Amino acid sequence: MDKLSTYSNYVVELLETYLHPGLESPIHEHLVIDREHHHYQFLREGWVDKNTFQMGIVLHFQIKADGKIWILANWTEDDVARELVERGVLKQDIVLAFQPESVRKLSGYAAA
Repeated sequence: MDKLSTYSNYVVELLETYLHPGLESPIHEHLVIDREHHHYQFLREGWVDKNTFQMGIVLHFQIKADGKIWILANWTEDDVARELVERGVLKQDIVLAFQPESVRKLSGYAAA
């Protein structure tokens, strides 16, 4: 399996750990997986009360043509980059895109 397919599988596996199947809640959880364009999201949406609808992306990854995983959003307290490394992704193939490039250089991961 090539790196793009392997990394895609790792990202989907990671996102699946955030789902809570069978949870009784007005907030619904979704995985949005676009393998053609290599975007992967976990989002929540639903009615909090009869007047308040909420929707937000919790995690968003993009795998670029060079095989690097760009973490575009991480609204969790979890170190998802570390979790990807534990699955087998090389640190130099992870970009913390939500950080300024000057900070990315210090992260131990790829700057771009």
